[in-house]
Amino acid sequence: MLKQSARFFAGHFFRTVVLFLVIGAVAGCDDSRTTQEIARKIPETGELAVLIQFAGTPLENSMPEAVADLPSTAGGRFYPAQTDYDCFQIILEAADNAGKLLLVIIPEGEQFSGTRDHLVILIDSRGIPVEAGLDLDSDLFGDSLWENPVTRQQTIIELVDFFKPDMVFQFIRDQRSSPGVARFWSEHGSENNATVAMYVPPAKGTLYRGWGIFTGKGIRNGVLEGMDTAGFTAAVRIISGMDWSTDGHGYPAMQAFYATETE
Repeated sequence: MLKQSARFFAGHFFRTVVLFLVIGAVAGCDDSRTTQEIARKIPETGELAVLIQFAGTPLENSMPEAVADLPSTAGGRFYPAQTDYDCFQIILEAADNAGKLLLVIIPEGEQFSGTRDHLVILIDSRGIPVEAGLDLDSDLFGDSLWENPVTRQQTIIELVDFFKPDMVFQFIRDQRSSPGVARFWSEHGSENNATVAMYVPPAKGTLYRGWGIFTGKGIRNGVLEGMDTAGFTAAVRIISGMDWSTDGHGYPAMQAFYATETE
């Protein structure tokens, strides 16, 4: 049984390299605009938020430039302000506390549960499910549908159709697959009413800045300047329908979003 706690009990590897695929988008913000001005613009994002966290080595150096030409995609490198800011856990706990129904895909050995009967899938080092809240004999859990991270995204769409979560949290160990995963959601995010956030955090103790990319419904092409991990977290909370100000650390970057005026 998974421990009744909306927290990860992570080993050293999982704490140091974290990445999420969330429905959403992040962008740097113009300091000349007031909070009230920002608040009047509501991002036009999908009903499903997906957060994807990439981890492992070697560190991916081609992103976000590798996907700069994709439609409905914006991205940038993080401003190296908070290298130990745990976006994944902060957003996961906030979503659980907000009462959202979650599909969570994390490595075996990690533990998560929360306030609702979430669907938690534990995967091995190859990305193959080894434990889940659904019957592992299901056709959706065949090895060929999970081992390739890009193919896995279509499997996740089918799980979403079946389980109907509010948000998807996904761990991918292979950073080299990030361009292909970004391309998949750039092509299929809008048709599945999804906005996706993908990132790798800065590597503590190194000059590696990490990066964040947003794609799918409601995202406009662009380069995101001045974005740090706390601002990324705040923006993900907005696109997920949660209060971004409760964390108290980040100011959401808004230039990645198409927006509508509330007044």
